[in-house]
Amino acid sequence: MVKIGVVQQKRAAKSEALEGEDLKRTTTCVTSTQLRLGKYKRMGEGLSTCEAKFQKVNNVDEHEGRIDNLPDEIIQHILSLLPTKDAVRTSVLSRRWFSQWTYVTNLDFSDFPPNMNQKRSLFMDFVDRVISLRKPLDLSFFRLVCEVFTDASRINSWVCAAVKHNVQHLLLVLDQIHLEPLELPHCLFTCNTLRKAFIMADILLKLPSSIYFSNLKLLTLQCVIFPGYLSTQQLFSGLPVLEELTLDSCCWWNVETVTIALPMLKKLDIKENLADCDNCRFFIIAENLKYFYYIGTLRNDYLIYNSTSLSWGLIGLCGTNDIGESSRQREVAHRAGRLLRGISCAKELLLTPYAFEVLTYSENLIACMPVSYKLTYVGFLSLGVAINFGCGTLAKFLEKFPCLELLVFQSGVCLSENHEGSWILDPVPYCFSRHLKFIRISQFCGTDGELQVVKSLLEHAEVLLRMDIICHHEKFSGGLAKERDVLEQLQMLHGASTYCKINFS
Repeated sequence: MVKIGVVQQKRAAKSEALEGEDLKRTTTCVTSTQLRLGKYKRMGEGLSTCEAKFQKVNNVDEHEGRIDNLPDEIIQHILSLLPTKDAVRTSVLSRRWFSQWTYVTNLDFSDFPPNMNQKRSLFMDFVDRVISLRKPLDLSFFRLVCEVFTDASRINSWVCAAVKHNVQHLLLVLDQIHLEPLELPHCLFTCNTLRKAFIMADILLKLPSSIYFSNLKLLTLQCVIFPGYLSTQQLFSGLPVLEELTLDSCCWWNVETVTIALPMLKKLDIKENLADCDNCRFFIIAENLKYFYYIGTLRNDYLIYNSTSLSWGLIGLCGTNDIGESSRQREVAHRAGRLLRGISCAKELLLTPYAFEVLTYSENLIACMPVSYKLTYVGFLSLGVAINFGCGTLAKFLEKFPCLELLVFQSGVCLSENHEGSWILDPVPYCFSRHLKFIRISQFCGTDGELQVVKSLLEHAEVLLRMDIICHHEKFSGGLAKERDVLEQLQMLHGASTYCKINFS
């Protein structure tokens, strides 16, 4: 049998007699003064003397606690945490504060993006003045959010100034570039102090012939249009110590193949621009890769090699109308299969329902997948589409993971109508008899098909310890009465595991 698991007190407040309040206030003041000054030995001193000395001590405390008395290094560190506009404003506080901002190690010009010509002119002049007046110290952080228009050379001079002062963390968000391609200064691409870089620019990125980042550990490129094979390949070849790479909505129109061979890479995050038709092939060689994330519609083809260190993989295939077209179904299915094979060494795997669904487009895809003895966790993300057990693909898919311990359906489960009443889990994956210990089903609506799936899972999961069923109360078929009925049915189920506990909520 499956097991289903302010005393308030009131206080009465009594007011002191009106004629005794002055005496009490005086006594409190004298006592407080005694404790703080330690000079009064007689209780007969006058109230005026007490108040005068008490006020004097207060003034000393306030003076000693003012920020003016902090060391310059601490003040400058505090100013470095502020937007540069606010840090510069502190120059009017006092003579001592007049030049404190010029020692800041962080420059942040993203607090007030211009939207009018006059404001933009003020912004540009402000950046010029700050860069020219600031002390020639190393920069920890430089952020610029700016509309370029025809001022590319002016903006490049600011980036050069950051590189000259050994910037470590660079963030550029550049917009409104209509008249010319963006050609960032060549000195940026050989900056040996840069450790983190984020570049967002919705334009063709012109790259120099010499690219080498000797200390860059983290790189994010967003909305960048790559110019061609040679310069793109030179960029990815000039990142010898890169550990995290994010390619977000980048365009590969001019590139047919890309090789990302990074020996130190630990995390790769790829988000495709869903509207693009790139059709680029990526060869990813990263023997130390631990985390791989993909979101898109497989407009590009990804082949991952030597991913034996992989711990976590996510394939977030988005459901779009064009995937449903017969002309793309087979192409997407084969690309999904190749991507799954590339991350088959992962210990944990997350899939969207669409990523699983495309595997049904070709019968041989799952059969060609290698068996993974490392993978212990499979989760299906919630995108409003339940996993259909009736298609038969899921059981064959889970057979590839014989050591699976955790199985999570965030999107819920279902049975297609033609299978309700006659469906059985076939084949029964090997992990059900040896390793599967936890199953979680969300978005549960109490349909007969869902109950049939739950019953079959319990019947075959021989070492299951817990099953969590999370109801979707707003869509639950039959309301509260139906929920009680479903709970009673679950209580009557006999599972294969005598230690299993069901949590129904």
